[in-house]
Amino acid sequence: MPRVEHDAIAFAPKISKFEDKMKRVKLFLKGVCMGVADIIPGVSGGTLALILGIYEELVNTIRGLHLRWLPAVWAWIRGGFQREDIDPIAEAWEQMNLTFLVVLVSGISLAVAIGGMTLPTLLERYPEIMRALFFGLILASVWIPFRMITIRRWQTWLVVGLAAIIGFGAAWTATAPHRIYQAGTNWVELIAEEGETFKDINRRGLASWPGEQVYWAEENAPLRAAIEASEQDVELLRPESTDIIDPDTVGERSEQYEDLEIAAGTPVKIPQPLPWYIFIAGMVMVCAMILPGISGSYLLLIMGVYYFMLNALRAVLTAVPAMAIPWNAVLYVVVFNAGALIGILSFARVMSYFLERYTVPTVGVLVGLMVGGLRGIWPFRQIVDGQMVNVMPATMDSTVLAVIGAGLVGAVVVTTLTWLGNGQKEKSGSAA
Repeated sequence: MPRVEHDAIAFAPKISKFEDKMKRVKLFLKGVCMGVADIIPGVSGGTLALILGIYEELVNTIRGLHLRWLPAVWAWIRGGFQREDIDPIAEAWEQMNLTFLVVLVSGISLAVAIGGMTLPTLLERYPEIMRALFFGLILASVWIPFRMITIRRWQTWLVVGLAAIIGFGAAWTATAPHRIYQAGTNWVELIAEEGETFKDINRRGLASWPGEQVYWAEENAPLRAAIEASEQDVELLRPESTDIIDPDTVGERSEQYEDLEIAAGTPVKIPQPLPWYIFIAGMVMVCAMILPGISGSYLLLIMGVYYFMLNALRAVLTAVPAMAIPWNAVLYVVVFNAGALIGILSFARVMSYFLERYTVPTVGVLVGLMVGGLRGIWPFRQIVDGQMVNVMPATMDSTVLAVIGAGLVGAVVVTTLTWLGNGQKEKSGSAA
């Protein structure tokens, strides 16, 4: 055998291993891209999967997940971790394509962790601009489900219209700002410690509402009385029930709420979602993985837990370097992920079934939910009699222009991603 051919054969296994590693690195980076999409309301992780060329494999892998491998794991443990008992586990692992899923989810998790550290601060400091960005992202996504309808007779559009009206009505009713914040909410009383600010207490209690809303809640009347009795300047914290707060003071107003010094011993009521509600939110969110055009984070926004879960995730991540475990935050993160796991194994399959068998009404409901849910992220809001309501800006100022710009940026991003996704889909279809 010629030496060159012999060397090629000898190096073949090494080349194969290197190629496998590179494939996993590329898959991990694709997971990072999907994670960025998953954490931003309006950008669909399913759309990104389509653009990146992994949508079909992802959907098939999710549908193929099962728990029939658990007896094999139990037999392996009971048998003292014998090597021969691990073969059935390895076979199940390969059949379910779990290497693909684990690498992809690792990339998604990294992006979500980074986003969880940065997005809460942006939402606190620039609420109008961030909501406008999300509004533009979601509004531009509405037409995507319509492309899933291949039969376009008047009867089809009638069914779509009726289903959309039902979905719109349900979402419009449920997504009034005050209802979003009250959904599945439980009030927890915390006692201020020495040197704590309002921001410290809000974060310690994992408040599911923005600081301004928590401060003016009826439950926190004793807190407001204690603040008013102190010598702190609270002039910006007195919104008139009939006036719109000047958008230009948003950043300053936010800082004043955060910097309020709470006297030790003062009770502060903190709103938190109930664990069962977070579990359901996890189940619902994961369905977006099989629905291009539907954002999982947007579903969390509609349910009113997006801000809370970001704060819970940030609490866990910031506690890791200090080796201080915030058990309350850990509980919510675990419950949310448990719901997501159950959703993958059950609810996502149900949604896939309805999408395949009853495409027209399912798409109609999805469109209605997307449009109706826009009420819940209208950029401009005002505290009226202790309740958060949507308002129109009083004047065309710099903040309003920034809001319009952010909405347009969001719309352009989704339109571009959708165009790329359609191109990828057509390319895949022609290749097949």
